[in-house]
Amino acid sequence: MKCSVERLIEALIGVELAKERKAAQEKAEITRRASYVVTVSRGYGSLGKQVAQALADRLGVRCCDRSILEEVARRADVDLELVKKLDENVRKSGAEPWKALFSGKSFREERYLQYLVKVIMNISKKGGVIVGRGAHLILGPDRAFRIRIIGSLDKCAARIAEREQLDLEAARHRIRTVDRRREEYLHKLYGVDLADCSVFDLVINSDRFGLEQMVGLILAAMQHAGYELTPDILQHA
Repeated sequence: MKCSVERLIEALIGVELAKERKAAQEKAEITRRASYVVTVSRGYGSLGKQVAQALADRLGVRCCDRSILEEVARRADVDLELVKKLDENVRKSGAEPWKALFSGKSFREERYLQYLVKVIMNISKKGGVIVGRGAHLILGPDRAFRIRIIGSLDKCAARIAEREQLDLEAARHRIRTVDRRREEYLHKLYGVDLADCSVFDLVINSDRFGLEQMVGLILAAMQHAGYELTPDILQHA
């Protein structure tokens, strides 16, 4: 029969081993979550932002939208409102903005782009769902799973009209305006046409699917693309 000291030692060893296993599991989970980098491009009124947040919740990572601008403002040590204005009205700095980025010039647009790239790259190292701002172009297919959510003008207008208490024609006008600005943003900053679906891994038409269905489709596509998704993530997919 083992003495009490031997039993105590075994118990203490067992506790330490359990701690080590737990720490290893937590480290593996952190590493796994850091690999979940998803970019979401969306048409206005297509439920893209809602899909992004629901997906982030399921994956256990941050959903980054306006927080990107806040971080750009913090890193650049400028007022957030100035960054928002640049974000909305950025002008094309040349056909190849990446060259201008490192040319030593001090154009505001180049400075904005420089910090934007830094912030998005930093998010990609920790994992997250990144909404808009051309993140799919900054990260590319090797660093992110790239999604675009679209919808017909009428369906999107109905959602916007209900959400913002507008009539349908006013909602349609707002959608055209917002989507045009987003298209101009991508074209001016990156020289890319938003209608080019080759820069996305998955395009979903929200006319045909509900919120949870779209999240399920994305998770299934990520799994087929080689992402390791745990059973708890997939349980409702």
